[in-house]
Amino acid sequence: MPHQPYADTPGGERFRTNDVDVARDWLKAAYGTSLRMKTPAPHSSFRYTRTAAGPVSLSTLSLPTDYAYATGPLGAVAITHVISGRMARECADDVTEAGPGDVLAISQPHLPYAGRVHAAELQAVTLPLALLEQLAGRMPGGTAHPLRFTRFTPVSEALAAQWKRTVAYVEESVLALPVESEPLVIDAAARMLAATALTAFPTNARPEPVLADTRDATTETVRRAVAFIESEPDAEIGLVEMAAAAGVTPRALQYAFRRHLGTTPTAYLRRVRLALAHADLLAADPSRDTVTAIAHRWGFHHHGRFSALYRAAYGGPPRRTLAES
Repeated sequence: MPHQPYADTPGGERFRTNDVDVARDWLKAAYGTSLRMKTPAPHSSFRYTRTAAGPVSLSTLSLPTDYAYATGPLGAVAITHVISGRMARECADDVTEAGPGDVLAISQPHLPYAGRVHAAELQAVTLPLALLEQLAGRMPGGTAHPLRFTRFTPVSEALAAQWKRTVAYVEESVLALPVESEPLVIDAAARMLAATALTAFPTNARPEPVLADTRDATTETVRRAVAFIESEPDAEIGLVEMAAAAGVTPRALQYAFRRHLGTTPTAYLRRVRLALAHADLLAADPSRDTVTAIAHRWGFHHHGRFSALYRAAYGGPPRRTLAES
């Protein structure tokens, strides 16, 4: 068969073809690109896979030929890890080349870009701009300039390696979970990828003025945030959503929680979810329910981390609570 597209999960896709024209047409349709492609070597094939972690997509593309492309703004950032071969990309006045092992952001969210790929296998993670701006602490509807990367390569080799490890963890652990896995787990994975990108790559994001944030760090701010957290503990919420519910900036909310509760908003949310997991374990049926399923229900997707948090809070492992329920 010349090509074999199929979906293996609701957010997943695989595609393979030995026909260069089919590959070219498929890439144009999938990415809206202007594409020039050389004929690949005989019996070689184009391979593509894509899976999704919430709004974030993870894809791998292998094409054993040389090709050039140009496309419009993504409204997102695509971070590419070159597994083999070489590539070069152009965005505004910046031209960056990359070889095996390199990591680079291939575009600004609001600008067109172009590139050349030389018989490469590429792993790309596409992060929507809205998610990155949330994780950067920008309030919805703010007047700040659009978030942009001030450099297209990681600030250090250590952070490039951290990016690769984070992507590998999400692929091997989170996306390997059953399709019906709890959305809190997928949401946490998407946020982790976005936060790692913002750590690895410098951006123009800046915190809000410190004086205003300090002035808003009141007990009333804490009360509003706590009420929001406790009313929707199973929702896909993070620091930005908690701050919006309290009517302050993310930094002001962090100041308020440290000043009045001696903790952080995310730690408080985790404590609430841990208490709900404890209640579920107490009410569970050991013949039917599992610690892993209950942990996933409340957003704890790392078993060792959940067990350590649970033991610190309740004096014993979660499996003991389940066995005694």
